[in-house]
Amino acid sequence: SPFRCGGEPVCAIEVEEDELRILQHYTFPLHPRALETGVPDAGKGGDATAGGFGDGFKTAAAALLGQPACRSISWTFETAEGRTVRWDFVGAERAAVGNFRASRVLEVHVTADAAPAGAASSAGGAAYVMRQRVRVGGIGRAFLAEAAPRLQVFWSLPDAVLLGNGRQGDFLADAAAAPPIFDGSSASPSSASASSS
Repeated sequence: SPFRCGGEPVCAIEVEEDELRILQHYTFPLHPRALETGVPDAGKGGDATAGGFGDGFKTAAAALLGQPACRSISWTFETAEGRTVRWDFVGAERAAVGNFRASRVLEVHVTADAAPAGAASSAGGAAYVMRQRVRVGGIGRAFLAEAAPRLQVFWSLPDAVLLGNGRQGDFLADAAAAPPIFDGSSASPSSASASSS
């Protein structure tokens, strides 16, 4: 079952024993400059947004590639116009040079298909999709044990049920007054207003 915002799917996470797949809507292809260290984003910043595209995903990819059980890491971006951009994260060997020891470094191989001739789209941002596929032995169990409990759930609640409201967007409310969270059963939650990021 996908995570939803206002009833519209925004993200889905699929877990198998040795594979993790994350599908994100509203995700436009990233420019390869995001592979540089600490890329600032002037359009973001302040209290409500992140300040740019940092090092987290590169550090995580390098750590995963260093695991003997790592088979592959790839990101595929699909656009509303029919274009596909693929990033394959790979470990590359570097020979010793001067005082630098031989090492394994992160490389990202980027390939892109051109949009079909005459392709144009008036589709909204939901048609822009990013698919992350991480194949590492045991990643499914690790994700469920370590990452899933840290997912954050957000609700849109009327002010009347709020017990307190912080300046940074945090709030306190009675959990019984909040919509139910999907419990993993085959039935869908009774309220589509719950979402996660």
